Amino acid sequence: MMDLQSTLNWSGALRRQLVATPELADWLQAQSKYEVTPTVIQDWFDALRHQEYTEEALKKQLRLVRRRVFFTLMVRDVHSRASLAEVSTAMSFLADLSVNKAYEWVSHALSEAHGTPIDPKTGLPLEMLIVAMGKWGGYELNVSSDIDLITLYDGEGETQGRRPRSYHEYFGRLTQRLLPILSQTNAFGHVFRTDLRLRPDGDVGPLAWSLNALENYFLHQGREWERYAWIKGRLIQVKSHADSQPQYAQQRLENLRTPFVYRKYFDFDALASLRDLRERIRQDWERKVIAKDSLESTHNIKLGDGGIREIEFVVQLNQLIRGGRWPSLQQQNLHAAVHAQVQADLMDDELARRLLNAYDFLRRTEHFLQYKEDEQTHLLPTDADTYARLAYSFGLSTDSFTQQLNEHRQFVHQSFQDAFRIAGVEKKTRTTTAIAPVLPSPPISSSEHAELEAQSQQLLHSNRIQRLPPHSLKRLQRLLPLLRQAACATDHPVETNKRLHTIMEQIASRSAYLALLLEYPETIQRMATIAGASPWAAHYLAQYPLVLDSLIEWKDLLEAPDFTALAEQLRLELDACVLPNGQADIERQMNLMRDLQHQVSFQLLAQDIAGLLTVEVLADQLSALADLLIEETIYRTWPLAQPRQQPPDPPTPQFAVIAYGKLGGKELGYASDLDLVFLYDDPNQDQVEKYVRLGRRMVSWLSTMTSSGRMYEVDMRLRPDGDAGLIAVSIDGFEKYQSQQAWSWEHQAITRARFVAGDPQIGARFEKVRQDILLQKRDPIAFKREVITMREKIAQAHPNKSDLFDIKHDRGGMVDIEFMTQYLVLCYAHRYPALLNNLGNIALLGIAAEHQLIPRTLSQQAIQAYRTFRRYQHNLRLQGAAVARLPLHQVQAERDAVMALWQAVMN
Repeated sequence: MMDLQSTLNWSGALRRQLVATPELADWLQAQSKYEVTPTVIQDWFDALRHQEYTEEALKKQLRLVRRRVFFTLMVRDVHSRASLAEVSTAMSFLADLSVNKAYEWVSHALSEAHGTPIDPKTGLPLEMLIVAMGKWGGYELNVSSDIDLITLYDGEGETQGRRPRSYHEYFGRLTQRLLPILSQTNAFGHVFRTDLRLRPDGDVGPLAWSLNALENYFLHQGREWERYAWIKGRLIQVKSHADSQPQYAQQRLENLRTPFVYRKYFDFDALASLRDLRERIRQDWERKVIAKDSLESTHNIKLGDGGIREIEFVVQLNQLIRGGRWPSLQQQNLHAAVHAQVQADLMDDELARRLLNAYDFLRRTEHFLQYKEDEQTHLLPTDADTYARLAYSFGLSTDSFTQQLNEHRQFVHQSFQDAFRIAGVEKKTRTTTAIAPVLPSPPISSSEHAELEAQSQQLLHSNRIQRLPPHSLKRLQRLLPLLRQAACATDHPVETNKRLHTIMEQIASRSAYLALLLEYPETIQRMATIAGASPWAAHYLAQYPLVLDSLIEWKDLLEAPDFTALAEQLRLELDACVLPNGQADIERQMNLMRDLQHQVSFQLLAQDIAGLLTVEVLADQLSALADLLIEETIYRTWPLAQPRQQPPDPPTPQFAVIAYGKLGGKELGYASDLDLVFLYDDPNQDQVEKYVRLGRRMVSWLSTMTSSGRMYEVDMRLRPDGDAGLIAVSIDGFEKYQSQQAWSWEHQAITRARFVAGDPQIGARFEKVRQDILLQKRDPIAFKREVITMREKIAQAHPNKSDLFDIKHDRGGMVDIEFMTQYLVLCYAHRYPALLNNLGNIALLGIAAEHQLIPRTLSQQAIQAYRTFRRYQHNLRLQGAAVARLPLHQVQAERDAVMALWQAVMN
């Protein structure tokens, strides 16, 4: 049993309460041994219910519950038995419970007097929406705090009771009557003081807002500080009518709140406003201090230097800027927000640890200050005796308490000053690695200069630019000289400037991108270098401008992707895409995966243009990215393949994805299709339809065009029976088809096939089937005729009527090399098992030469030709060529080498 004396020594509020209700002492000593949980609070509320349930009885019941919660937490906290999380969660739950009960009472009373408002969409009773703001929204409420709330409703109309009221009047009156139940002080005290000033228009606005009005306000009047405040906004689950369906209005509110607070693209448009907000926080505090002529700057642990509000700003800054891109950052709770930023590699572990330690110390100090007299205060005692008793209540000496307090506040204040650096958006231009040494721009001719100016004027007079709002147009006008200057530093200034203008025309309607380029002018030169090097890259930037922000940290952009870390972070972000009803937000998840694919592809594109990647390494990286995304797609679509509302059965599908073609051979390009086959291995025949649905869902998930674009085009024609077959095939059926029905060209295709995602056991079984097919003995002459026939069909399907050489399809090109490699594997793998592995054409030709299946010299020449062809093909695509064709004399030696090997192998 806990001794109350140490708590009584500190808290005058407890001393007065025990004088008024001495029986509380024994109760506290018994109850303070146990954690104060939401279940405990609910039990206390139920136990205190009066038989005659009136408004006054409800007020008494809530105040008595609050008394129990407050004093029990006090005793536990002073004895170091309660964590900050226990205290804050208990007070926040008490607020949720109190608001819920007050709402139920007032709603029933008003419905009897005026009739029940009806939702025009459902014809069912219309509930009010109550949003918890501030610390309450984050489940971090103080022990003696106001609660900030906003009340809303969906739809317009008029009640049909004895005294009808418009919905505007009804919900305004409901709010007005609800507040005194919580805040009015009577013989039993109060529950919570209430504050509605965070609603739109503050004190001058209506008490309750319709969602239509809120939407209009967010679009036209919402300010940065309101976005900052709405980070904490949390919808309280209130319901006073058994047959109502508030989830539709709740979903609509979330659809309004999320894009208002969290912009889809990194919100550089808001940086200036956020800097102003930080400065206003500082200046407002300085004015208060001067006006009061006091020592509050050092004594206020919430608003003063190094106080709680500065920690909140450091944490919430990253949320505002990046939360739209990374849903896991969309946290109301500060601890959860910090952990999410560490997980996303946006805050280092040591900084996070020190910020949270400071936050916990300051918040606990704040609670002790409020325990003293049950007042909402944040001021440290100014007299030495009270200050010493505060330290003693903490279990510390005065000097030790002061030292820890000062260390925490100094660190917090320095972090507040460095907030934009911590968030990675410091305004000053940093020294970074350039894509290439930036040489002095060669002088351009007067005609080129005139052409650059003409391009700028043409852009400014285009219809799309003419429709821009004035502030965006001014930003663009400031950018145009910088774009021309950057273009002049490239090899082809006029063409580069034209490409840059195309990008600007696409992104100008999103002023955040213009703000990014002005905020970080070094990104303009990097963008110009990439656009000047490749029209395809310029088109990619225009099509997916969300990748522009990656140009800021060029050093990071040039690092190899960590696919393990990317997969972990992607799963975390997708798990955070949740609707208010708890179900997955599928549209956001699909967009998020597309955004990641574009970001990593652009990262590889930048490295490619910088000359850091060979074509082979690039293809390996793009293939690894596709593997990652396919694996995650299985995980996301399996629940969607189940009958409605049923959990996944089995939890993990017995399902595998097999890649053919370019992905199978790890030769994927930036815009390659995915040739896929879906296999399953489930003895339960009732599951077949699930796997078929899973296959359809996967194709849709990967290939559907959303607002973020398309992830991949998917080709399923290589599955057994092609378009006529089921989209998912059992592994037994696949084995039977390959051994008894497959055409020779299907066996050629399987030489490049590999397991990429799903159940590894099915993957291993597939590999055995593949090797069994490759190990079959074939008549070399008869099989050669089949391969030659198929090669002729391929040539006929890709006629080349130009004078140029088609690197891929013409005789002596890449397809010839692929067909020869497949022939050698299928004819000789049974004699030389080294040919069984899917190692790629280059490695397999080398193995064939080692085993004297082909002349070593011809093998080496063909390998070099294949590398050259791939490099030319890749470079031509970067230059925007639809087909890879060159003058024959440019690749005559390579073509001759391939033809010589063809004669040696296929003659």
